[in-house]
Amino acid sequence: MVEKYVREESMIRGPQFLTTLRSHTVWEHTPVKLYCTVEGYPTPLVKCIAEMFMFVHVQFPICILPGIHYRCETDDTAQYTAVAGNIHGQVSTQASVIVKSKSGKAKTYIVFNKCLFKRPIICPPLLSSAVPMLPEIKYTKINITFLETFGSVFGTEGDTVTLAATMTATPNLANLQPEAQWFRDDHRLSDSKWVKIESARGETKLTLPHLNKDDEGVYSLRMVTKGGDAVHSAFVSYGPPPVPGAPGAPMDIKIHDANRDYVIVSWKPPNTTTEGPIIGYFVDRCETGTENWVQCNDSPIKICKYPVPGLFEGHSYYFRVRAINSHGISKPSRISDPITLTMPYSSTVGVPSAPGQVVATRETDTSLLIQWAEPKEPNNLIGYYIDVCVKGSKDWGSANHKPHKNNKFVVQGLTTGETYAFRVQAINELGLSDESQESSPLSVKAALTTPSAPYDIALLACDGESMVLNWKHPVHSGGSPVVEYYIDKHRHGEHTWREINIPPIKERLFKVEHLSAGAVYEFMVYGGSLAGLGAPSAPSKAFHCDAWTIPEPGPAYDMTFCEIRDDSVLVEWKAPVYTGTSPITGYFVDFAKKGSDEWHCSNESHVTGLEVGVSYVFRVRAANAEGAGKPSLASNPVVAKAVKGTEMTCTVDEESGDFILSFESCQITESSHFVWKKFYKEITDFSKGIVIKTEGNISKLIFKHPDQGDMGCFSVAVTNTDGVSASHEIHAEELEKMLAKSYGIRHPVIPLKTQLAYKILERGRMRFWLQAEHISSAVTYKFLANNNELSPTNPNHASHDVEAGIIEFVLDHFTEDSEGTFTVQIEDGKARGQSSLVLIGADFKAALADAEHQRSEYVRVKDGPHFSEFLSVHVGDDCSVALICKVIKHSPKRRIEHLCQHMYTKGRLGFPFHSPGSSATELAIHCTATGIQLQCHMKYYTEEMKIHWLHVERKLSHSEKVRIGGTPAMATMEIIEPTDKDKGLYHIQIIDTDKTYTRTIDLSGHGKPDHIDNRGKVLGGLPDVVTIMEKKTLSLTCTVCGDPKPQVTWLKNGAEVYTDDQYLVSLESGKFASLTIKRVSLEDCGRYTMTVQNKYGGESVDIVVSAYKHGDTIPQAKPTLTPKSIIPPKRPIEIPGPKVVTPAPSPAPSHVSSPAAAKSPTSPKGLKSPTPARSMKSPTPTRRK
Repeated sequence: MVEKYVREESMIRGPQFLTTLRSHTVWEHTPVKLYCTVEGYPTPLVKCIAEMFMFVHVQFPICILPGIHYRCETDDTAQYTAVAGNIHGQVSTQASVIVKSKSGKAKTYIVFNKCLFKRPIICPPLLSSAVPMLPEIKYTKINITFLETFGSVFGTEGDTVTLAATMTATPNLANLQPEAQWFRDDHRLSDSKWVKIESARGETKLTLPHLNKDDEGVYSLRMVTKGGDAVHSAFVSYGPPPVPGAPGAPMDIKIHDANRDYVIVSWKPPNTTTEGPIIGYFVDRCETGTENWVQCNDSPIKICKYPVPGLFEGHSYYFRVRAINSHGISKPSRISDPITLTMPYSSTVGVPSAPGQVVATRETDTSLLIQWAEPKEPNNLIGYYIDVCVKGSKDWGSANHKPHKNNKFVVQGLTTGETYAFRVQAINELGLSDESQESSPLSVKAALTTPSAPYDIALLACDGESMVLNWKHPVHSGGSPVVEYYIDKHRHGEHTWREINIPPIKERLFKVEHLSAGAVYEFMVYGGSLAGLGAPSAPSKAFHCDAWTIPEPGPAYDMTFCEIRDDSVLVEWKAPVYTGTSPITGYFVDFAKKGSDEWHCSNESHVTGLEVGVSYVFRVRAANAEGAGKPSLASNPVVAKAVKGTEMTCTVDEESGDFILSFESCQITESSHFVWKKFYKEITDFSKGIVIKTEGNISKLIFKHPDQGDMGCFSVAVTNTDGVSASHEIHAEELEKMLAKSYGIRHPVIPLKTQLAYKILERGRMRFWLQAEHISSAVTYKFLANNNELSPTNPNHASHDVEAGIIEFVLDHFTEDSEGTFTVQIEDGKARGQSSLVLIGADFKAALADAEHQRSEYVRVKDGPHFSEFLSVHVGDDCSVALICKVIKHSPKRRIEHLCQHMYTKGRLGFPFHSPGSSATELAIHCTATGIQLQCHMKYYTEEMKIHWLHVERKLSHSEKVRIGGTPAMATMEIIEPTDKDKGLYHIQIIDTDKTYTRTIDLSGHGKPDHIDNRGKVLGGLPDVVTIMEKKTLSLTCTVCGDPKPQVTWLKNGAEVYTDDQYLVSLESGKFASLTIKRVSLEDCGRYTMTVQNKYGGESVDIVVSAYKHGDTIPQAKPTLTPKSIIPPKRPIEIPGPKVVTPAPSPAPSHVSSPAAAKSPTSPKGLKSPTPARSMKSPTPTRRK
């Protein structure tokens, strides 16, 4: 028998009204809306009936009638019934609508409104004040349009399914955004572990990270506004299991009765109808932090509950369940939430837990509204205390002096424009809770309000079928710009106003079409902003829809005023829409004192002759060949009085050379903006490098590429002020001066004290040089001869002196080919300089002759005694060594002549040497950074000499432990990292042809020197290469040791790093050294070196740091193995003197008193190692010319 498992909790059989219809008694022409909500399974069919007439039927799983409403007439009185029914039954709800009027008529005309976002039409007030009226109902009209939607999805278990949609809202008001609500089979979904909901402005997304049978159903997205909602639905299907016939995964796994070593796991069967019957279930567990799932039961269990024993107290576990039937095993269920096993205990009531998220919103210009989430554990809560703090400080103060019982509070007495943060504490009889998290900082400003009504609706043109309207923007914007307008119309004498435009109008000029010729119309205009739709304007005058045929032009419109002074004002306007029968040739500007009908005419837009402090109104008349046309509507009053601080400055930037027109406004509001004009026409073309930069109340017009075309009159006006404006005219003469200054700034020249000159040096070398007023260390230069660059390397030479400002070049070979022009080109930052020297004709011949004379004099003077054969070594048969050289044309000093008298006759010099073994001193001890070095000084030492080192009686050879070597003055043997095994007698044997010389030292009393163990060391922890993303924080940390405690130094590319805002250098407890680099940038890349050193020496380690930008591919750094570098002690380390054992056959030389006093003799000049073969001579050098 096939077993079926069904979800019973969603099967509500009979229909049921959650919200019933409500009766209404209203006045005539008042909108009425009937609303009800019904649910049932299967989906009920809903019918709406007025007495015996059925008007509408709808079918929803949960039915929400969007509304039955229209402007009621006196005949609309009736009883309305909504009937919902399905196969399990039928229910109904009733409501009466009574429409009152003076005559008492009653009948119903009702329309079911499916346009949920339509703005209700507002009736004008009745003429009779005796008739009572309900308040006007105003709604913000919002249209929702889906741009992209999701379709049906057929997935398999474990898939990730994403449903996404994008939409637009019209009007798009920031504080009236639609709410996205997701439903599955009409059950509202919320964000959870298995359902992820993400919504933003204009888009929303629902993600099912692990598709399960629980997720199957109809998914609906409802974009909800106050006027209704827009809905889109699609089906998500759970596909068949991976093994044909296997059951689906169990559902709704829960953990119960968690104790110290066991839990009880429960679940629901798979929601399947086609697979075979379930045989049983397997329960798996997994310890948190691992991925090892262990099956808890050996054989399938048949009930949906299982106690899991054998757990460990204090450990956390996940659980899952698998179902099994005759075809196979299902996929695992969703894993449970983690559960930690602890001993059950009874909780005690304490102070409340901390309140939740704190949110601040604007209230007025001196107050803010604070709201917060209630604590999860109130524990007999008494109230809350609210703390306030200015952003950037830690000075918290209390906003209330007694507990506040609600989770909303208005903080009063704040400073306008200041930014504050808030936090909240809960309190009960036991005390205060922990502080909540701080709110986001918020500036104190007045809350946004809807704009005031537009006004002065004007008719600009009419062709018998359409009218062109213009109006003035609202006086008060409510804190945000008015960006949208809506227009209503009606015929004169009618009471019903009708919408003209569904999409909002962005400009204050609109052509109303589809009008009836000869009819009379009135219009109303609404303004909209972020805060919503404002009040309507007063009805316009009655406009006749008759085609205009007059020959004169129509009225101008949109008058504005700038450059208001004590006796003048500049008037600007827009040209008429209707031009008449001929082109417009000019304008008349009329002005009159406020309240007077006496108009005066001016033929210029710059009206002069006004009285200081008097208010004037203006109007404009356009004229053509037929005469002057209709005047525009009168302007708002303008006071002829100059405003302080209306001067514009014109400068050239000293750094960039840009032209800058700058204006600082003395008045400004939140909605104000700067309008820049040239010849009183707004600047809109920015292709020629013109930039407008505004910060606060200062605005700048910047010319990045100034030229002759920038001459003219420039003006700026500040909107929403008392006519704040200024102008400046750039004349031709001023423009020339500014262009010259700009060129000098953009192309600076290095000033020179002296031009390029020359001086002849010894050997005939030529020195070219010049001196600048000042140069920096970053100066670069190059020398050219006849436009060919001269190489500054050997034998030539180039250099400069920053302090003296001298740049020089030494030319080693100045020959006949050097005739021509010599030039030096200098670049120092943006500045450049150049100087040339012409050497041709007689000037060049004189310079060349002088150079050749200096060269010949140098050869003549240097052609005295010199060596024809350089020093060489000659070893005799008796092992004696002689140094031999050959001299030609000598005039020796007396001392040398006496010493080498015999050799001169033969043309040779000789100096005999004795055997090195006889000159060997006693062994001396020298401590190095890595161990102990034994030294034996002698007359000379080479690696070819026959020398043996012995420890006790064992011969030593060169290895990693023992390093044998020497210098030209001594033989050495170093013991690396000595230990106790290295104690004992050490010998050196120097073997000559006829005798062996031995020197001995006893190291029995010396083991490993203290400085080996006690020097500064790096124990590890640092990488060779570090690669990190920009703006991250890098911490290089390692452990160091040494006695005394070492000093740690960090270097970057050889320069020492100090603690500042970017770097943090620390050494904790003398052990843990670290370097922290905050917000890593590309400039922080390089080689970092850490040195650890005390008086016994130390070590250094290199680390290479590289960075990459966000989004770039991480560079594959190849680590370079850099060994630690040993640092020797800063001064010699004293150790106790050793016992010197001197064998009788080999006495120490008489001139050596002790090993400590032994000094290595100076090695003879010219001695080379290894020793050359006997009679070897160096090659005879060629004579230098």
